[in-house]
Amino acid sequence: MKLKKIIRQMIIRQTHPNRYNSEVYVKYLKSKGCKIGEGTYFFSPLDTEVDVSRPYLIEIGKYCKITKGVHILAHESRSVLRMKYGKIYNSAKPTKIGDNVFVGMKTIILPGANIGNNVIIGAGSLVTKDIPDNVIVGGNPAKVIMSLDEYKEKREKLLLDEAIFYARRIKENTGRLPTINEMGDFYPLYFSGSINELNNLGVFPRCNGDDREDFIKSINNNQPMFNSFSSFINFVFNKED
Repeated sequence: MKLKKIIRQMIIRQTHPNRYNSEVYVKYLKSKGCKIGEGTYFFSPLDTEVDVSRPYLIEIGKYCKITKGVHILAHESRSVLRMKYGKIYNSAKPTKIGDNVFVGMKTIILPGANIGNNVIIGAGSLVTKDIPDNVIVGGNPAKVIMSLDEYKEKREKLLLDEAIFYARRIKENTGRLPTINEMGDFYPLYFSGSINELNNLGVFPRCNGDDREDFIKSINNNQPMFNSFSSFINFVFNKED
């Protein structure tokens, strides 16, 4: 199985030399003239399309996360108007994404859209116009759903309930208690310490698209609700009984 994966990666490198990982794709986009900030990460370059027909109109900020199937465009159609009216109506609009923006799967960002900083764009969105800073947006066309502060409050309220639900679902499906590894990114509920200590417990959080030093600092400074993973598990399943 491992050999098949290695062979597949070798084939991808040969057939898609500019897209086989995020670092290579970012370097390629920059070589074409796009502006890409530090730390920006493409989760699936093979399935992502950044319009390099007009690369100088594309600007993506720092520490952005671009997920699978995203299209970022820099030009509009001219052919229909030309065929109908016999004249070329050209356009040139900058397409800009600010810093710390998460772009959900299969989102399309149209030419001229200016997306602010600290924005989450829901999967399948069509961004047709400017988006302000510090908001959650989604839909076709994309509209502001709530502020980032409101989303933070919502996630804080739901975090423990969803962790409990997930732990119980694992037990229902496996017949045993969940491991800390299976609980994945719920670790802030019951862990504070160094990244190495967390890794030694079997948890390897990814910081793709994040400032690594800041990410590590947040783990060290975390104030967990439970003093250990076992305390969390006891709480979940004692409560269940």
